[in-house]
Amino acid sequence: MAWLLWRQDNNGQRFLVDVFATMEKAETRMAELTRVLHKQTYWTTEEVDTKP
Repeated sequence: MAWLLWRQDNNGQRFLVDVFATMEKAETRMAELTRVLHKQTYWTTEEVDTKP
């Protein structure tokens, strides 16, 4: 499993920012990015391995 950090810009475009091994690391990085004055929307999702 991996945790993906996403960003949505002011035009509604979504971008993968980075991939993390743990939710804690992803959310720590998200907190760092949301402290800046330029507001973007950030969120994390869990990538589940669907391979048999």
